Amino acid sequence: MKSIYKYIFTVVALFAVTATFGQSVDDLRLNEMMIKNVDNYADEYGRHVPWVEIFNTAYNTVNITGCYLTDDTTGLAKGGEIPTRWYRIPTDQKMYMPQRSFLIFYLDNSPLYGPYHANFNPAESKTHYIALISANGKELLDIVEYPVELRDTARTFGYVKDGVRDPKAFKQGKREAGELDYLGEFTPASSNETGEKISKQDKLKRDDPYGIGMAIISMAVVFTALIMIYIMLKIFNYVTRRATQKSKAQEQAVTPAKAMASKAGEEDDTVDGPTCAAIGTALHLHFGSMHDEESEVITINMPSKHYSPWAQKELTMKRNPRR
Repeated sequence: MKSIYKYIFTVVALFAVTATFGQSVDDLRLNEMMIKNVDNYADEYGRHVPWVEIFNTAYNTVNITGCYLTDDTTGLAKGGEIPTRWYRIPTDQKMYMPQRSFLIFYLDNSPLYGPYHANFNPAESKTHYIALISANGKELLDIVEYPVELRDTARTFGYVKDGVRDPKAFKQGKREAGELDYLGEFTPASSNETGEKISKQDKLKRDDPYGIGMAIISMAVVFTALIMIYIMLKIFNYVTRRATQKSKAQEQAVTPAKAMASKAGEEDDTVDGPTCAAIGTALHLHFGSMHDEESEVITINMPSKHYSPWAQKELTMKRNPRR
């Protein structure tokens, strides 16, 4: 039974690890940015400053606290002191990004204005990229290399489809253009996909008008579940059988030893007939020679033809007094 618990614990641990990795900062993307902000999106003070939008591509909450925003990755993976142009995202309730949500940071080199204001300005930078780095300062979560012309153009640049990039377009710590491009409309804190959206139902109807694909997928899911159940039952049966065989083997190993010990005991306790007779006689003589408890009553038996003087009446009567 202990082996069964081990298997169950292993399966639960695998699910827990999967869920833990599912809530990772690796799901974050630098979705959209704007450097030359003349009269566009304003911060909480009414100022028009450069900004960048972070998108949580996961379907669960991700905590972005401790990660870094920067336009200079020269200090990546070196450890030690934090480089000057690295902005560490502070602790705040809004840093817990819900699923498929957006978060705006202002790149105005004014961190004293609040937790959403970074300590660098890409308009004054020698590089032309913005990077998002993990809390340990060694992992590059996302980097967007924008055209230099973006500094002189009042346009936004980012992913054409929210957070969707070419997974093969990653070379030497920088991601190539892939799905990045100038956006037709600026969409801070909202989706970059401004075109007409087709519902999943209409898309499924368009792609699979006869339902053949849905039927195949449904059957595949059902059979996969049945196969998984079959495998689990096989494992359970195997473990149970092994445990039963082990217990039987232990019992069979103990039984011959008990039989030998019992046989040896019977041989040692066997007594022949004359010995038993001698022991019985000794016990009889011992218990027969003992006196019973006395009743302290004296009984005298006399023959019937003789009279006991004790029974004479004259001895029991008083004499009359003489005058």
